[in-house]
Amino acid sequence: MKKGIALCCAACLLCLCGCGGERDAPRPSLLGQAAGVDEEAVLLTVDGREVPAWRYLYWLAFTCDQVRARYENAGLTLDWNIPVTGGTLGDYAKDQALADTALYAAVENWAETFGIALTEEDGLSARWEEQAEAHGGEETYLAELAGLGLNRERAEALEAVGLLYGKLFRLYEEADSPLAALEEDLEALVVDRILIAAGSGEEDREAARQRAAEFFARLNGAEDQAGAFAALAAEGDDSAGPRTFLPGDGTLAPALEEAAAALEEGQCTGILESEEGFSILRRLPPEAGTPVPAGDRFDQLLQQAAEESLIQTTADYNRLDAASFDQALRTLRTEKTPR
Repeated sequence: MKKGIALCCAACLLCLCGCGGERDAPRPSLLGQAAGVDEEAVLLTVDGREVPAWRYLYWLAFTCDQVRARYENAGLTLDWNIPVTGGTLGDYAKDQALADTALYAAVENWAETFGIALTEEDGLSARWEEQAEAHGGEETYLAELAGLGLNRERAEALEAVGLLYGKLFRLYEEADSPLAALEEDLEALVVDRILIAAGSGEEDREAARQRAAEFFARLNGAEDQAGAFAALAAEGDDSAGPRTFLPGDGTLAPALEEAAAALEEGQCTGILESEEGFSILRRLPPEAGTPVPAGDRFDQLLQQAAEESLIQTTADYNRLDAASFDQALRTLRTEKTPR
């Protein structure tokens, strides 16, 4: 689920992309109409925290918009029923929206656990005023936000999560932070990689497979395997050199990450195939890498908490269909757009 977490940036994204109507806007919004659900009803829980439907639907709309934009930019026709890993593209959209929802709920759960709360000094109202001014006034800003079905109250609720994230990170950076205990199972891995990139065609991939086999034979025949690995890595298609990463942070494909985690220091994998091509990994000692930035470690802890949370969904969630929701939302937006 790791996307490059930056909840503060996500909170800013709400201000840039927009997400609501006025405080007293009639219900349901476009989100509830498109989904056919009560927006204020509990749609799911994350470790016991009740999540109203509008929160999940906001992220579902956001994900659908992103996927549609990528397809349109590539000149492709969007088909939500196309098979992807784990199901269909529509299933992916639902799962991604669920991951985003769980991530925000994890921040709120942590804030509650560690006694973090917002005060007037955090300037939530001032942030709203700044954004409204930047968008040409509150009326214009609210009009822009209406397309994603949130009013000011809801937009500020999501913005507040970004502020809580910032306060939690500052607590994490403190000496003897109560959050430090969460790092016990967070082990960074340092690996080097030989990569033989493969094109999309069968001939290109077969040629890459053969080249990878040649590299592997050269590596196994070398007296100085460490030196040979470094030389072959430089000759291959990955110029990054040794890299430090946290499990699940997206640095490597899941299968490669799993193989790297199983290695002892100094050991190499066999030839591993992924979408990129063919890889051989070598695990290095921690001192061979660079320290993982505090922000990355904190984000990974939060990501881990979200992924390990107990999520319980309702019948309304289970009935949601991403394709139908996306089509209905697009129709409603068109109807609401002045001609």
